[in-house]
Amino acid sequence: MSPSPRRPEPLLPRLPSLLAYPATKAMLAFMAALALFRLLAHAPNILGLLFELAFWVMGYKLAVEALVNTAHGRYEALHGEDLMATDGDGVEQIVLGVLATVALLAVARWVGPLPALALLAVIVLFMPAAVMLLSINHSLLNALNPLAWFELIGRIGLPYFGVVAVFTVLAIASEFAAWALQSALGGIGLVPAGFVSLFVLVASYHVLGDLLHRHADALGLDITPAVARATYANPVEDEAMALAADLAARGEPAAAAERLAGLFRGRGASDPVHEQYRRYLVAAGDLAALAAHDREYVSSLLVTGKDKAALAVAADTMARVPDFRLALPEQIARLVALAARQGQSQLAVALARDFESRFPASPELPGVVLVAARLQSERLGQDAAARDRLRALLASHPGHPQAGEARDLLAALDRILGPAGA
Repeated sequence: MSPSPRRPEPLLPRLPSLLAYPATKAMLAFMAALALFRLLAHAPNILGLLFELAFWVMGYKLAVEALVNTAHGRYEALHGEDLMATDGDGVEQIVLGVLATVALLAVARWVGPLPALALLAVIVLFMPAAVMLLSINHSLLNALNPLAWFELIGRIGLPYFGVVAVFTVLAIASEFAAWALQSALGGIGLVPAGFVSLFVLVASYHVLGDLLHRHADALGLDITPAVARATYANPVEDEAMALAADLAARGEPAAAAERLAGLFRGRGASDPVHEQYRRYLVAAGDLAALAAHDREYVSSLLVTGKDKAALAVAADTMARVPDFRLALPEQIARLVALAARQGQSQLAVALARDFESRFPASPELPGVVLVAARLQSERLGQDAAARDRLRALLASHPGHPQAGEARDLLAALDRILGPAGA
């Protein structure tokens, strides 16, 4: 049996909390990033228009997500990574607004100002109904159908007009604030103006979703269960992880790993899926597959700036697969430097193993050799090995900017070890 939906309550006492819906740390950060992105709208010609369009598509996606989630009883603010609304949802809302604007301008130009004012009043009165219909049914024809407006308003009753007033005041306030910010700040004003526009847009759609949720019985909406959210990056990952867990529970870790591997061959997968895949490979004893996977996984972690996670994966795999090597010299150099900073001397030296023979032409070579040689000498008691590496480095890169540092370290080692082999 479905639980009863929220009973209709007066809007005014709840309005402050409804309007504060986007005011969470994650949501504010997401909107701030989008507002900064809007600066690209200053790009010349069609490129700037495309960036502006992308900004509004993303903004309306956030708004539709807020409306639909709230209509289904999910009153917690969404996060950027939770977003399930599509680009199509955002484009539909933009098209609806464009159609209303074009109709208004056409009437003003070819019919006259008084009919245009009458049409504006109609748009103000019925636009919230059209927005709700479009967000729920995803049909522009339905959203533009006056009969659908009247049916929706008739079922909701007077509370609809209270929401119309809020929706209209918020829209006017948003436009005025955006104009004031851009007038005062010039081009950079796009950023705060964009942020305010996004905040008001999401809050406005949240108010519409609240109206739908509180009149769900009258509207015949199924508001339970709430919109399902993915445990992992998306529902596809959820399904794959659940199936893999069932296989692993039956003692088939190799089959479980293969089930997750299908995600990597498509659009990719989130880090938790990669980590679970690694665990299944270890359980299955498939170290060759583990090494092949981790070579690419470590690289992708580095590309996305997750250096510490990449170092942890590399260290774990090197402990399991003695001949494990990464493929890109610049990435190895980053991990060597990170391991050295973290005091993991043995790991840093292990990562630098055979670097000279594998990447003799790499511009990273002098730096990697210097770090490794210093650690070998100062931390690991491998003075002779360190001296050999430094001599080879100076022989191959005598004029390198770091050659002086290498000579100083080599001289110190010669004093310790004596001139043998000099």
